[in-house]
Amino acid sequence: MNLQEQILRIKSMMGTINESRFFHRRINLDDVKWLLPINANQVFHETESYEQFKFELILRAVESVMWNKYGLGWEDLPEQEEIDFVNEVSDMYEKTIKDLWRVQR
Repeated sequence: MNLQEQILRIKSMMGTINESRFFHRRINLDDVKWLLPINANQVFHETESYEQFKFELILRAVESVMWNKYGLGWEDLPEQEEIDFVNEVSDMYEKTIKDLWRVQR
């Protein structure tokens, strides 16, 4: 492997590393938590299960933050990374989400 190939390989790895932190660098979790009760009623009526409610509620909050702070819509975001981030955050806020679910029921 020549030097140019090594540099390209390292740049590729760095891009992957940086990309994997895309949402962690941009999303303030306090902003997400603040948006949860605001969106809970509408998301509740649009979903059919608790798991769907949990995912969609966090997804809506994350996408709202990305749009309001950076002007990035869902089509501009790395899809799989967004799914992974939403699942991670929804687990972090499990208690809050369950409380919102109970209030809506």
